[in-house]
Amino acid sequence: MQIRLKPVAALLLPLFAGSLHAEARLDTIVVTASRFESAQQENPIAAQIITADEIRNSSATNVSEVLNKLGGVHSRINFVGTPDSPLDLRGFGMTGEQNTLVLVDGQRISENELATARLSAIPLDSIERIEILRGAGAVLYGSGASGGTINIITRTAINAPLSGNVSTRVGSHDLRDIRGGFRAGGEMWGLRLNTQRFRTDNYRDNNRSELDTASGELRFGNRNGFVALGFNVDDQKSRLPGARTEALLHSDRRGATTPDDYLNSKSQRFSLRGEKRLGELTLALDIGRRDKRADMYNNSAWGSTLARTDVGVTTVSPRLLWQTGFDQVVNSLTVGADWSHWSYDNDTAATGFMSALDESGKQKNRAFYLRNDVHLTATGTRISIGGRKENVRQTQHERLVPRDAAEKHALSAYELALQQELGAGFSAYGRLGRSFRVANIDENRCWSAPCPTLLKPQRSHDREIGARWQGGKASLGVSLFEMDIDDEIHYNHLSFSNINLSPTRHRGLELEGRLLIGDSLDIAARYTRTQARFRQGIYGGVDVSGNDVPLVPKDRVSLTLGWQVFAATRIGLNLSYTGRQRYDNDQANRFRQMPAYTVADIKIAHDLGDWRLALGVNNLFDRKFYSYGIVNGTYTSFNAYPEDRRNAYVSAEYRF
Repeated sequence: MQIRLKPVAALLLPLFAGSLHAEARLDTIVVTASRFESAQQENPIAAQIITADEIRNSSATNVSEVLNKLGGVHSRINFVGTPDSPLDLRGFGMTGEQNTLVLVDGQRISENELATARLSAIPLDSIERIEILRGAGAVLYGSGASGGTINIITRTAINAPLSGNVSTRVGSHDLRDIRGGFRAGGEMWGLRLNTQRFRTDNYRDNNRSELDTASGELRFGNRNGFVALGFNVDDQKSRLPGARTEALLHSDRRGATTPDDYLNSKSQRFSLRGEKRLGELTLALDIGRRDKRADMYNNSAWGSTLARTDVGVTTVSPRLLWQTGFDQVVNSLTVGADWSHWSYDNDTAATGFMSALDESGKQKNRAFYLRNDVHLTATGTRISIGGRKENVRQTQHERLVPRDAAEKHALSAYELALQQELGAGFSAYGRLGRSFRVANIDENRCWSAPCPTLLKPQRSHDREIGARWQGGKASLGVSLFEMDIDDEIHYNHLSFSNINLSPTRHRGLELEGRLLIGDSLDIAARYTRTQARFRQGIYGGVDVSGNDVPLVPKDRVSLTLGWQVFAATRIGLNLSYTGRQRYDNDQANRFRQMPAYTVADIKIAHDLGDWRLALGVNNLFDRKFYSYGIVNGTYTSFNAYPEDRRNAYVSAEYRF
């Protein structure tokens, strides 16, 4: 891999001290990347951990902002207007969220459609920590983890004293955000409840967003095992303003192109989880059920559509962990199975030249996996090896085309990782792996005959090397990755369809770290250099070999500064830079690139007894920018979704 480190990275290098391996601050953390909670385990190789204290002290107000500001995860604007930003680990562009797997307590919430994970339904106060594993997770979790996995771990209330919080936040664009949380527990039980009511008009006309959520968990048990019943329900209502043309970005930036459009949805998720330790063995079982109903209206000069969709998914995941040790060897063997059944129904009525749709689909997954981790304590060597076999059956029925399609796929994933302690706080690691992704129902949709066969699964062959250094008040991490992908699933404007691409390659450099200066100042920084290119391919008569994949910024820098001004007063500043990238649909690389942008957010918080008062300003320097743009068919102009200008809020939180 030949990747050039730009001068900006060299300037930041002395500051880098990665939060991903801050062992001094994470001694009590139990990482669950092996899908177990009760058994004490080591941090997975090259994992990034974001703690609850880091979240509380940051300028982030929702999970999407936490991942972007603290986790360095690239995100773009959500067209719906809710704080559910599409996520992209390691440069997949528009399909980033389909290649980045999001989990809550080890259960996936990523959609099997072209829709973002409902991160806004996860209350910040319920989060114990967030684990980010870049380029890993396919062995344990299967499809959609090519870019990596993000596991959001919620708090347990066992042994928690009666406590809670109530907060309110008001701000620009008629923002009103009310949240509440409650925890209580005893020696063998715990109860946690959270709720939120969110309203905002957003920056654009016809972009009002409303969100009501409630979640909770009732748990019985102790460190030797537990049973937990959890739930999460949400009700979302959003108006959709549409894109702005290049001309309108200058003349009417806040206007709405589609003043009648909307998207309303309701979802509910229930889970039953349990673990039991029996000496060296730990047994676990997860059962989950999620249902979602959505209504979407679109009106244009060509006609209108009203789409109603119903989605349901049931998952069952039994597994076993065997932990044993002899002499100076510690061994952990994980064996498990995943079963899931996903169903989908879409009824779309249409007028004018728009297309109606009467569609249903199902997907059944059956998987078996194992992973073994060995730690040679005498030499400081860790070896992790694992594999997964998964059978997927997809069916898709469309009555109006008509179409009946069915495919079976036999898929596999593996991972081999080695980490070696080198002394003086240094360590190095290497990782090889293979992952896969199955096309979702939106990508397989057919609007007119003749319909093609369902898309082939995407397969990725991954390589990564890295090094870490941990000092007393500073740490540094560097990694290089390369992914060769066959049959990458992608919407290609040159062929006007979702297709399996000819081979592509994703490669990059990642630097991250943290520096503590005295007792009052901490600096965290991250630099990512990403290159995503078509290795070969001719589409619509255009040879794209060597071209950039759209919507993948080559350079990204984030800098987070925390200053404890006084014992009760803290200032948090986040500065992020996103470099130039190709517009969506510009696989031919004929159009100019999207402009780079830099955004600064600041938050001042003051504790007053049981109260915390805060003032926040986003886009402090009032930059005009957009994170998503799409080129038109003639390569003479583009449409974009403008981001918010300078905006502010005040908040008050009471804890008891």
